[in-house]
Amino acid sequence: MKRMTNYPAIGDWRIRINSMEHGVAHVHVEFRDGHRVVVAIETRKVLAGSVVPAKRLVSALQDIEANAAKYLAEYRRLNP
Repeated sequence: MKRMTNYPAIGDWRIRINSMEHGVAHVHVEFRDGHRVVVAIETRKVLAGSVVPAKRLVSALQDIEANAAKYLAEYRRLNP
């Protein structure tokens, strides 16, 4: 059964972490207008998706950097 952790929205975006994932530890950044971006937790590299304008992603990347340990622990909990 797929599980997920949704974090509270910050501005017009929110972070989600899914179970049953593979590859690089990552988070999903979901914007209110439907744009979605997948970001590697440790490097903050965009793995998939896009948002226009790109500067909308800056605050999410800063949050991922500031909370990397928390997001990585949750990713590993959901994806042992």
